[in-house]
Amino acid sequence: MIDTLTPRQRMTALLSGQPLDRLPCVPLIMNHAARVAGVPVRQYVEDPTVMAAAHIAAYRRYRHDLIGIFADTCILSEVLGSKLKYFDDDVPRLDVPLVGDPADMARLPSTIDVRSAGRLPVYLEAARQCVAEIGDEVLISCCYPAPFSTAAGLRGTDQLARDLYKNPAMVHQLLERSLKVACDFADAVVEVGAIPVIVDPVASGSVISRKAFETFVLPTLSRLMAHIKSLGMPAVLHICGRSETIIEAMADSGATVLSVDVIDLSRARQLVGSRVCLMGNVRASETLLCGSAGDVRAEARACVKACGDSPGGFILATGCEVPIEAPPQNVEALMAAARAFGGR
Repeated sequence: MIDTLTPRQRMTALLSGQPLDRLPCVPLIMNHAARVAGVPVRQYVEDPTVMAAAHIAAYRRYRHDLIGIFADTCILSEVLGSKLKYFDDDVPRLDVPLVGDPADMARLPSTIDVRSAGRLPVYLEAARQCVAEIGDEVLISCCYPAPFSTAAGLRGTDQLARDLYKNPAMVHQLLERSLKVACDFADAVVEVGAIPVIVDPVASGSVISRKAFETFVLPTLSRLMAHIKSLGMPAVLHICGRSETIIEAMADSGATVLSVDVIDLSRARQLVGSRVCLMGNVRASETLLCGSAGDVRAEARACVKACGDSPGGFILATGCEVPIEAPPQNVEALMAAARAFGGR
């Protein structure tokens, strides 16, 4: 079918309950944009003009329904003091957590200027340039970590998992400090005309229990979702990995859209009802990276069959970030599947 709405019109219609020409399709194109543009990932990560140009190039190739400015999930913990290891052609990763010892809590800065600290201006300027260049056609988002994943970037994921039992008071302190930075950055993202999108990989059901999610993740996540909604924006939450044990709690956060990874979409809809829009969940590594275009098409069709007509709304998407090395023809196949199977 031929699109009759722009991506911006389509996403806006979905979020406001208006008629659609087809289901929106959002392959989570983030660092993969560097491959589309033919630039090293490190250059993409550190240079806002390169990052913006990469996303503009990817949009013009794929015509996907939402742009996601993103590099890594440690961007907030880095500005708070953790050290990352950088690579020439891969994303930076946590190297030295700020809080190696509980006594290091005193090293947490009391204030951060999110408009100038670390690489946060890279995100903001890249988003600003995308809004100026293509924002009349497609919504631009900035994706960054929720408080729990930022706390993991300050303490280290394994140590944070132990702290849930051995030092919960410190965990709550880390979460509160991380929440403040996340809310402040949401303000800055909205100022440049973009939508804050929250990712929380360490809060995955593959990592923690539902009880831990409800005790440690949900309180600050709910406050962050409420803050984003108070800015007049939809609250979009992505958690990768297994989510059946936590998806009801994810919906309890107040999110407008839940982007899910490893869960049957029919089961997801059964568990959350019509209170949220679901987004997912063609497998990123198994199918987008390693499968054929036919595999992508078949999996996309199954997703649409499972959830495309369900109440609450549905966005066809990958379950996680499109791998950097994913074949472009597979991303194109996903977009083609949305037009073939997602018509209204």
